[in-house]
Amino acid sequence: MATDIVCLSNRFSSPKPTLPATFPQTKNFTHKTSLTNPKPAYPLICAVSSPITQDNTRRSANYQPNLWNFELLHSLQDDLKVEKVEERRRELEEEVGRMMKGSVDRNLLSLLELIDDVQRLGLTYKFETDIIKAIEKIHVSLKHQSSLHATALSFRLLRQHGFEVSQDVFKRFTDKDGGMFNAELKGDVQGLLSLYEASYLGFEGECLLDEARAFSITHLTNNLKQGIVNTKLAEKVSHALELPYHRRLQRLEARWYLDKYEAKEPHHHLLLELAKLDFNIVQSVHQQELRELSRWWREMGLASKLDFVRDRLVEVYFWALGMAPHPEFSESRKAITKMFGLVTIIDDVYDVYGTLEELQLFTDAVERWDVNAINTLPDYMKLCYLALYNAVNETAYSIMKEKGHNSLSYLAKSWRELCKAFLQEAKWSNNKIIPGFKEYLANASVSSSGVALLAPSYFSVCQEQDISDHSLHSLTNFHGLVRSSCAIFRLCNDLATSAAELERGETTNSITSYMHENGTSEEQAREELRKLIDAEWKKMNEEGVLDSTLPKPFKEIAINMGRVSHCTYQYGDGLGRPDYTTENRIKLLLIDPLPIN
Repeated sequence: MATDIVCLSNRFSSPKPTLPATFPQTKNFTHKTSLTNPKPAYPLICAVSSPITQDNTRRSANYQPNLWNFELLHSLQDDLKVEKVEERRRELEEEVGRMMKGSVDRNLLSLLELIDDVQRLGLTYKFETDIIKAIEKIHVSLKHQSSLHATALSFRLLRQHGFEVSQDVFKRFTDKDGGMFNAELKGDVQGLLSLYEASYLGFEGECLLDEARAFSITHLTNNLKQGIVNTKLAEKVSHALELPYHRRLQRLEARWYLDKYEAKEPHHHLLLELAKLDFNIVQSVHQQELRELSRWWREMGLASKLDFVRDRLVEVYFWALGMAPHPEFSESRKAITKMFGLVTIIDDVYDVYGTLEELQLFTDAVERWDVNAINTLPDYMKLCYLALYNAVNETAYSIMKEKGHNSLSYLAKSWRELCKAFLQEAKWSNNKIIPGFKEYLANASVSSSGVALLAPSYFSVCQEQDISDHSLHSLTNFHGLVRSSCAIFRLCNDLATSAAELERGETTNSITSYMHENGTSEEQAREELRKLIDAEWKKMNEEGVLDSTLPKPFKEIAINMGRVSHCTYQYGDGLGRPDYTTENRIKLLLIDPLPIN
């Protein structure tokens, strides 16, 4: 191996440093990190600068090359005439705001459908106060609604916004025993579609909503087969049956719905114009963030130095965008992207390349959280460790600077727990051990990396008054909403990646564990995982409504992690092996602006 030596400060430094110029450049570095004066590791340590090529005796995941080159990302330029566009957007916001206020005093169904359109078009963050006021009116009048469509739409909107509402509102549409839905509803396609979407907001034990889902799926499917649904509604039904709205990536759904809304007659032309302008303005914000992050990724250099890892900066930014889509969550998106980018690299070290002895050394180094631990590691791990150490410390500093929260101990803990979970999976795989299903899932919810992404999100979106011991306990101990979101992440991942993992000799995934423990077929195991995903969504729905200790912005980010998990792994491994669908989704959200008439 070539041993050309360069100082990491040359390779990792940015033209516009994210760290303060006042950081001391001393060689007497101590491993005790203080957020009031966080010392970066990289000006002090040197490492191998030549590419670290793969040892032929080690495994390979044979990942495809990166689809997005640096020059392409930096060619994305904002063509919007900002001042003119912003002025028009403000005018439209005022008009739509007046329209929403006026609708509160008019037809209730029109108000419901307007709120639904605003949300589906990606404008919730613009009109949250108006929506909540309208929802409060809907809450009071729910029992007076007569149609299945209006009742189901009200129920879904109320639960989406954290209002407590009973499943019993649907009893009026069932037989006398309150168990089976009335047969005459089977031809009400719009009502069935709204009932289907509402059923996915159910809690554990809500049997009536389980029946609602089964009933609506059966008759929506039959109506499609019989061709009795008009073309536009049939497209909506097919789209929903593939994946319900509640589990879809919301900004991607907004991009899809914009096209459908424009073809809808009648529609609110001002609302459509605002949605298009807003989409493009927000896209320009995301493009700027991606350009900034691509410089960080390139200068860090891990993907170019380690040829056995995934180079997936754009895909992980897409994931971060899915978790925290609103423009004001820029710092959260950047932190998620950095943490998840490092997760993909370090996961490949544990899953693909490292020996057990090396992995134990790396885990011990992360446990110590001491820059001097680098001296115990092989060259390729030195790069990974320093990149991780610097990124976590810098993220903690950025959070303290912006929010005043001392998050370092929590961020570091999330990585300690993650690496220990990675190591456990590596031990199982190397020793050809198939763990019990519950044992596997307990470890796998941690190894999903969800908390390493949620921890910086929590601190970057919370105000000081929102942080409580209970919410910190949930965050760091995998309880409640956090645990369910991480479990969904892991189960969606395993459904998509198990075949590739088995090909390279891994024994540790939920499908293998379930088959081995229960003597079932692979398809039976997959069906069980789908049921478990449903169960976790029910828990997460309930926590989202009833857990008042977690701040609302963080609850939405945690729920969004479940949504982006479905999106990324819907048709395969959209992170490890991105295909045309993944590429096209990224183009829709990050590359191609909407045409404005």
